[in-house]
Amino acid sequence: MMVKVRVMKGTDPPHMENGVLMVHTNEERRNNVANHDVIRQISSHFKVSVSDIRLISGMKSKRKVFYIPES
Repeated sequence: MMVKVRVMKGTDPPHMENGVLMVHTNEERRNNVANHDVIRQISSHFKVSVSDIRLISGMKSKRKVFYIPES
């Protein structure tokens, strides 16, 4: 399934809002560190492996689209 994600600064747990998964991170945006943290949070939210999640679009954006395989 494709999941739209909005990344924001903070420490709140991931939650759905109007069909968009809101993910908060305090990690640096440099060297893809924040994206790795977002993927880690998505994997725990959907209970899938980190290696199964693929970033489709939004590498340098607050709005991202991820592919997550259905269990």
